[in-house]
Amino acid sequence: MNRNYKSGAAREYRIMKKLEKEGWFCVRSAGSHSPIDIIAIKSGQFKFIQSKKSGYLTPQERKEKEELERKLGITIEVM
Repeated sequence: MNRNYKSGAAREYRIMKKLEKEGWFCVRSAGSHSPIDIIAIKSGQFKFIQSKKSGYLTPQERKEKEELERKLGITIEVM
């Protein structure tokens, strides 16, 4: 595993741990290369999360995120 992958995975696990403390059930989409890294579920609610160290999305990442949001009618949070 390269260092960027390890760093990204560790960040995703930190986000999941925080959400789980708030009562969310979380599933990590490891290695999917999609705009959704984590799906969190609580009381019939869903959160779709893309984990980014800086919160910055490249223009291509932003385009992919927005296209998926439109296609599925969801909002993807960037954390």
